[in-house]
Amino acid sequence: MDTIKIGNFLRELRKEKNLTQEQLADVFNVSARTVSRWETGSNMPDISILVEIADYYDLDVREILNGERSNALPAGSSSIKDIAEYADKDKEKLAVKTRLYAIAGIIGIITYLCLRVFGNPDSIIINLIASLSLVAVYAALASSLIYTSNRLQTLQRKLKMKLKKNLLLIILTLVIGIILLLLIVPLLLIGSI
Repeated sequence: MDTIKIGNFLRELRKEKNLTQEQLADVFNVSARTVSRWETGSNMPDISILVEIADYYDLDVREILNGERSNALPAGSSSIKDIAEYADKDKEKLAVKTRLYAIAGIIGIITYLCLRVFGNPDSIIINLIASLSLVAVYAALASSLIYTSNRLQTLQRKLKMKLKKNLLLIILTLVIGIILLLLIVPLLLIGSI
């Protein structure tokens, strides 16, 4: 699968409809940056959006995966197997990123707990490292929330709901950040006394 060719084809299709990346992004409820990544081939739409794109442009999904229109799909063109592999790659990326965020969060929590239990509570360095481990936990949570927000947008499209984009996730991320900040500041103050 040639992602550059697919990206160029997606760009041509958008231009044929005289749409900007922002306008197309609104159609599929994604960001303009996401559309740009599709068109450069650096990222490809997930399978559910790929089907929507094919419907929007009145094409077969296989034509998009081939990166060209065809009246009769040629032998050797993308098959259902190729489409399934495309979906599997998308799921694999999601699984890897989710594992990485979970591992980063777990390491941060373990580090924090070990330092609190075994570390010298009067040490500024111990308090600083404990605080940084809490920041790592927050960063892992925030990153996973931001990443999963794309998955929620896909679900939102499927349900045809017009919710405020990611508002709940942003509020949740801010609340977690404030809670962690309230935990870190007293630790730093106690450590500096």
